[in-house]
Amino acid sequence: MRKRKILKKVALFLALAVALNTSSLSVRALAEENDEEVQKISAEQPDEQIMDGQEQEKVEEPDQNENQTVVLEGETQKPDEGEGELEDGNKDKVIPETSTPGWYQEEENWYYYDADGNRASGWRYIGNCWYYLNGEDEQKPGVMSADTFQVIAGKTYAFSASGVMQKGWIHEAEGWYYAKSDGTFADGWEYINESWYYFDEANEEFPYLMVENTRKTINSADYYFSNSGAMKKNCWIHEAEGWYYALSSGVLVSGWKYVNGTWYFFDGDNAEHPYLMISDCKKEINGAEYFFDESGAMKKNCWISEPEGWYYVLSNGAKVTGWVKVGTKWYYFDPDNIDYPGLMISGTEKTIAGVDYIFEANGSMRAGWYKVDDDWYYYGETSGQICSGWQNVGGYWYYLDPVNGNKAFLGGWKVVNGAWYYFNLGGAMATNWLYVGGNWYYLAGDGSMRTGWQWIDNNWYYFYYENDSHGGSHGAMARARSIDGWQLQTDGSMVSGKQAEMLAKAQAYTSNTNYLILVDRAACKVSIFAGSFGAWNNIKYWDCAPGKASTPTVSGTFTVQGKGYYFDSGSARCYWYTQFYGNYLFHSVLYSKYNGSLMDGRVGIPLSHGCVRLQIDNAKWIYDNIPRGTKVVIY
Repeated sequence: MRKRKILKKVALFLALAVALNTSSLSVRALAEENDEEVQKISAEQPDEQIMDGQEQEKVEEPDQNENQTVVLEGETQKPDEGEGELEDGNKDKVIPETSTPGWYQEEENWYYYDADGNRASGWRYIGNCWYYLNGEDEQKPGVMSADTFQVIAGKTYAFSASGVMQKGWIHEAEGWYYAKSDGTFADGWEYINESWYYFDEANEEFPYLMVENTRKTINSADYYFSNSGAMKKNCWIHEAEGWYYALSSGVLVSGWKYVNGTWYFFDGDNAEHPYLMISDCKKEINGAEYFFDESGAMKKNCWISEPEGWYYVLSNGAKVTGWVKVGTKWYYFDPDNIDYPGLMISGTEKTIAGVDYIFEANGSMRAGWYKVDDDWYYYGETSGQICSGWQNVGGYWYYLDPVNGNKAFLGGWKVVNGAWYYFNLGGAMATNWLYVGGNWYYLAGDGSMRTGWQWIDNNWYYFYYENDSHGGSHGAMARARSIDGWQLQTDGSMVSGKQAEMLAKAQAYTSNTNYLILVDRAACKVSIFAGSFGAWNNIKYWDCAPGKASTPTVSGTFTVQGKGYYFDSGSARCYWYTQFYGNYLFHSVLYSKYNGSLMDGRVGIPLSHGCVRLQIDNAKWIYDNIPRGTKVVIY
């Protein structure tokens, strides 16, 4: 009875302290003054815990303000169930002689009494916090769970020193736990702030402890966890034995993985270190052999040197067997080599599929030109076989003489199938014009020597036949003579009629330059010659319009003097003039000076005022090519 009176007195004082906003120290002083075992809960907060930049949720101590007590007599709530039935069980009741509900401490333990003075049990939501009052505690029924982990209805919860159910990260000496929003411990995988964590329910010593700074097999897959416990993903992981790689799912890669443009292989069959990256070795994978460098990158499109010799790997990394072309050369990697399958053949002859091949010391199949002493042979670029007869190499034709052991014919004339051909010192067949031994020959595009009359570049030429009645060396071009009544210039081109007459006339003149111009006023012709005295060749032969009868072109021997772009005469404009005497010029036909249109383009008749008119392209040719001082003969 005395204890209940004391409780009543304390409860009344508590209510007064709250009303007056007194501190818990005043309440504690009152309790001490009455020398009783009733005390108010301390107002101090538990220490805050920090993990990965996250502040652990702050918890509140039990609140004794009756306005914050939301649980009514006979009712209870759980974090995930809302309000429910109060679990009384067989618990002792200490009924204060007051109708004020609140927290009461008895022998270092805290209890909560409702308005009827009954001890509450089960879940209680008080002051925005959840508490659990353990009605199943036989010694202290209804005691508040505090500073402990507790299994309730098969679920584990954590309670702070002040009894508040905890949420979020929870740090203990052994490591970290995580309480979800309903207070239950996370078990298994949990996605928190964009990272995955794993809480190990199977940990016998510390169930639900977060896995951290280790590798763990979960559901037959291996994962790595950082010091913070976050699952590693999309990253390389280095251990003492080597490297691993975690996918976006966190699972360690097994087999091939393409990372930043390079292939790697992670060996799932490595008994000691499963999924360890292969490096600095060769390995057979699915029947093919691959090579890996020190960084673990698969080698590709490259040569591999081993003590026994050379290998080659393709773009897919697989070791080559059989034929392969590298650059411009062919190599053979012997699939039948028992000790070293795929080893490159080198420095030997080998029969492959019934065909004999020669391999150089560097392993390349003999192909292209090959010299033995002073003789040259040619091996097919793709066939590897020695070639015979005509062979086109690099756009040139060569003759590999089958009568002479397939040696390339070098330097000189040779008859092949009844036709004459000429080969230079390198063995290439000559084509078109050829100057040899002081004579010109014409071999056309096919290289065969031409004889007789030939139409070449708009001119006729004559090449002597063998035993020709006109004399001359077989195939040589005739020059500066008459053949079959036709006149040949010193360059071999034939001229006839008036052109031939002008050619003959030109031979009697000299010039201060390598050019000579003759104008036949009666024939209305201009001939331009190149060469020298007695050896002039007619290189241009044009129609012209010399002066008409009333204004004839001056006759005589003159020299080229000034030049100009154009001059005007009335409404006409003449282009590309070349002066040879006074106001006498070579120039173009007449164009309008106003709009540039052709006014009079006639040539081949005498109609000028004394100048020599030419088609505009011919006038420009003289302007561009005939130097000052060149002799001009007009007759």
